[in-house]
Amino acid sequence: MLNINNSSDKFHLVIGLGRSGYWAAKFLNSKNKRVIVLEEQNNDQFKTLKKELEIIGIEVFLNIRFEFKEISHLIKHIECVILSPVIHSDNKTVNKLKDAGIKLIGEMNLGWSNLEDINWVGVTGTNGKTTVTHLLSHILSQNNLKAPSAGNIGKPICKYAYEYNKNKKFDWIIAELSSYQIEIAKEIRPKIGIWTTFTPDHLERHKTLENYFNIKNQLLIGSEIRIYNYDDKYLRSHEKYLAKGTWISADLKSKSSHNCDFWIDNSGFVVEKGKQLFKSNIFKLRGKHNLQNLLLATSAARKIGLNGDSIKNSLKTYKPLPHRFESIYKSENIEIINDSKATNFDSSIAAINSLLEKQIIIAGGKIKEGNYKKWAKTIMEKCEVVFLYGENAQELKQILLAAGFQKSIFIHVELKTLIPQAINLLEQGKAKVLLFSPSCSSFDQFKNYEERGNTFKSYIHKFFTKGRH
Repeated sequence: MLNINNSSDKFHLVIGLGRSGYWAAKFLNSKNKRVIVLEEQNNDQFKTLKKELEIIGIEVFLNIRFEFKEISHLIKHIECVILSPVIHSDNKTVNKLKDAGIKLIGEMNLGWSNLEDINWVGVTGTNGKTTVTHLLSHILSQNNLKAPSAGNIGKPICKYAYEYNKNKKFDWIIAELSSYQIEIAKEIRPKIGIWTTFTPDHLERHKTLENYFNIKNQLLIGSEIRIYNYDDKYLRSHEKYLAKGTWISADLKSKSSHNCDFWIDNSGFVVEKGKQLFKSNIFKLRGKHNLQNLLLATSAARKIGLNGDSIKNSLKTYKPLPHRFESIYKSENIEIINDSKATNFDSSIAAINSLLEKQIIIAGGKIKEGNYKKWAKTIMEKCEVVFLYGENAQELKQILLAAGFQKSIFIHVELKTLIPQAINLLEQGKAKVLLFSPSCSSFDQFKNYEERGNTFKSYIHKFFTKGRH
């Protein structure tokens, strides 16, 4: 049972001391609210954050689970509960709090309620949303607009609400919004909404594809201006269920440009309604999916008022985020790519198809639902050797064998042990590229895809600098 001082005072209860919880607590504190934070873990990182927050008067309790019995005696003193995005709306404690009449919101709701007078771009989708968010923020920032990227990209909205409260001003907020965040923050209504792609994901939480679709669509319905990806088969086939908007296409082989406002023409130009804006090859990220990302960001930038030259010039200085098809080693004969952000089959398919060269692929982790048959077919067509590791390695092997894959498959328990063998095969000429594109979530062995990608990069670095083992 949670034991706090002066329990007669009203307080805001923040669940979780991750990035969103930390900044939600700091923002509320800056508004002179009493804040209590609960965190179920008790490691050194959280102990450090606890000390930081307690210095400014925020009460933090570690090693406390989010269970109704821990807080039931304080119900009448709770003004609001700010939930971590990972907590499901059907959580037993959530339901009991609802029954008790307690207001429950997410960090995103809190940020929106204090920044809604600023223009927002809300970016959602199964894949591509982080790149589009980061790219659009870069384009606007390079054109003297204060337009930070925020949300699911790793920079909590409440961080900017906190800075805004301290008199830092913004022209735009470019927010990546996951289905988890949209689900709880139904009131978010951006000036511009962008929907990148849609494939099965997070169904362990959302249960059905229809429910997942409706949650994503909720954001677009609430947006004043809507931008969609016509190359995504699901979005294209469900156009009648979508509110009217702008469509883009990077598919040169189809007649999709007749149905779209932005496309890539046969000369490689980005085109807006028949007018050439700039050559697409100025954007250095490889793959058709990245041309789609470019078109989505360009379309939004044009809606905001930038001209083609302004967008083109900003692309010259764009540097991609790590773990997204990131080239981490290159010599005359071989290349190694870190694509740890590929947490599902469709994302890996896009990465594999971005390469013309023969590939060795490393995949593994915790399987999500998705188009595994297409994934297996793509690997059969493009990959010479497959390395699998982690919790669902055997299941991934069976998927490949069932599809008829007859080349070499190697299974390792951990990522670390496969590195020497994979690089040796690469240097023997089995392929030109070693692609680390896990196709699965990281949660079997890593806390997130960033840790997984950084670990992979460290293994590669050690291999080439400390000798070969």
